[in-house]
Amino acid sequence: MLTLTLAALAQAAAAAPSPAAGDVVVVGHRAQDELAACLARHCPPAEEIERSLQAAVEQFSATRYDAAQATLQRAINRNERFAAELPGPLSTLYATLATVAEHKGVNRRWLASIRRSVTLLRQYRGVDRPETLRQELAFGDAMIGMNQPSLSAALYRSVADKAVASGQNGLAAVALLRQASLATIRHRDAEATALADRAVAVAAADPAVAAQVAQAAQVLRTRIAVRDGNAGAVDRIAATLHQSANDTPRLVTQTPIKEPSSEFSVLNAAAASERSKFLKVPLAHATIRTADVGYWIKPDGHTADVEILRSAGLGGWARAITDQVASRRYVPLDLPATSQGIYRVDRFTIRAQFGVPIGSKIPQRMGREEVRIVDLTDTDTMTAIAKERMEDAGPTPNKTAD
Repeated sequence: MLTLTLAALAQAAAAAPSPAAGDVVVVGHRAQDELAACLARHCPPAEEIERSLQAAVEQFSATRYDAAQATLQRAINRNERFAAELPGPLSTLYATLATVAEHKGVNRRWLASIRRSVTLLRQYRGVDRPETLRQELAFGDAMIGMNQPSLSAALYRSVADKAVASGQNGLAAVALLRQASLATIRHRDAEATALADRAVAVAAADPAVAAQVAQAAQVLRTRIAVRDGNAGAVDRIAATLHQSANDTPRLVTQTPIKEPSSEFSVLNAAAASERSKFLKVPLAHATIRTADVGYWIKPDGHTADVEILRSAGLGGWARAITDQVASRRYVPLDLPATSQGIYRVDRFTIRAQFGVPIGSKIPQRMGREEVRIVDLTDTDTMTAIAKERMEDAGPTPNKTAD
């Protein structure tokens, strides 16, 4: 759920030369080497944290999840004592560690890390500071991923209330939209619509975000209409809405990822009685499956040329992943109809959670496999093959920094 954290950190990653067509995407070790040099010369804590974050993103991009986790944990151990002076950078360390733990399927570490990222900011920056409230929103997002929607809703409401009270209308509107989106997931469509309308009203006092919030509210209503069987709703929104090609693309609708059913078998009765969600378990559940998927978003919002740039252990998931990306529809882009569009790269991680089976004390992967997605467009994964695709298609807009 910490896509924004990785995207922000990744902008520091250097671009590598593009290989010839058909070559495998390889992520280098530049950031890891720079971290080692930094540690060798006993660089200041702030610089060391930044280098550690860059190295961890590099390792994550290379699907070296264990190494990324170790890099982040070591940086935390070395620098926790500087929490009062560097609460923001330390919070980012924990938030990034939460992302890695999420993709590894280690829910206990995921929860502890995202919670610590919030408490650091609350303690040293203040409970109503923008950075604190944004991290509380990320905490709410994580709770959705952990199947705790009621806690997510409470966190979103708390952020909205504190943001309104402190005059941060734009942030309050974002929190209200998060509540509205969660309400649609819970099939509370009337509540979702009311929350979206309130977000628009609150954002009206902040001209910098009012238009974006109104667009997001319209997208949410479109999703509800599509789910209710109104297939023409997407075409109507495509005819009225557009967004800058420099902004993060806004997803309107997509089909769910369909599990390859042939790869599952029934759990034993004892485990099934322990947790109802563990009725089926993948045969190869000890492994983590990954895929980096490249695709174009065309000016009309459709995706095109979906391809798996690299993968590990996908099996029957390959078709399910590419079908899902191909089904996406984004808000149309402010580009000429003849433009190739913009190129994106998403990381898909498929893994079961770690748990302790009945009669055992050894944690192991168990239960149904779950899919996690993070945007890798600004990391080194985007260089090499992905960069080559953009060069072949001609100039495209540069994404502005957040």
